[in-house]
This record gives sequence, structure tokens and C-alpha cells, in this order.
Amino acid sequence: MTEQRFEDELRKFIVGAQKIAILGIGNDLRTDDGLGPYIINGMKTKHPSVLIENVGSVPEAFARPLAEFGAERIIMIDAADMRKPAGHIEFVTKDRIGGIALSTHSMPLSILMQYLEQQTGGQAILLGVQPISIMFGEGLTPEIQEVAEKIISTIDIILEEHLGGL
Repeated sequence: MTEQRFEDELRKFIVGAQKIAILGIGNDLRTDDGLGPYIINGMKTKHPSVLIENVGSVPEAFARPLAEFGAERIIMIDAADMRKPAGHIEFVTKDRIGGIALSTHSMPLSILMQYLEQQTGGQAILLGVQPISIMFGEGLTPEIQEVAEKIISTIDIILEEHLGGL
């Protein structure tokens, strides 16, 4: 996905939402699988209408706080084997998630997305990034770290634009 298309899809997904949750999923001891936590830790947005949380490898445990927050949009960020070139970014709905391998999670993300939507009444989407490696090791591969930095700045900018308009 091009950077412009990523920005456009993100804007379209959050339009009309007053409460947005961003969940970083993954294991930061498995190289690129630490993408979600890395992005969460790098975000600068501090706004009461945005819930930013590193949920590690058990995102299902975070359903109650999400429901209490009243999230209208849930963006889950994770490394996802989409059989695409390294660093490929894609928004994936629960209907399209079937063929994507997500290695370190106990609950299939399609079921998790459905569960979170039921609990919150909001909409959930996966922001997947094609990893290079999910072998044991700390830190992202340099190529994926570069993609992660672009994602961080794009999300921060778009949230600032969106929240300024509320």
C-alpha cells in the first residue's frame, strides 16, 4: 500500500469517531513481531479521546477496558504474514483476515475483532505489516523499523488533524 493510500484509508476509517483505541499487538522478543508494541511506545498523541495501549500477545484480555473507554474505532497494529514484500502495509477487516498468519497469538484475530466489536459497539480493523523475521531476538529489523517510524508519524498527524476537528 502506498503511503498516500495508507493515510486515506486511515482517515476514512476514523471519520465520525470521537473515541479511538490503538492497540499494539505482538511480542517484542521476536524481532519484527514486536512491531505493534514498538509503534505504541513511539506514538506522541496524548489526548483523552484516544486510548493507546500495548496489549502484547493477549489482546483479548483488554476487551473490558476498551468497552469502558467506549471505543468507536479500534485499530489493532500487528506483524502479519500476508505473503507480500517485506514492509507491506495493509488494513484488514475481520472478513478478509482468514488467509493471514499471525504467529504469536492464542485467539484468531478475526474472532478477537468480532468480540471487541460486540463488547464496544465500535468497529475494529487490523493494520498489518509484512515482517521480515519473527525469530527470537530483540529489536525490529532495520527495514521494518523504518516502516514503523513512518506509521507512527502518519497516525500521530492524522489523529491530531481529526481530534482538532471534533
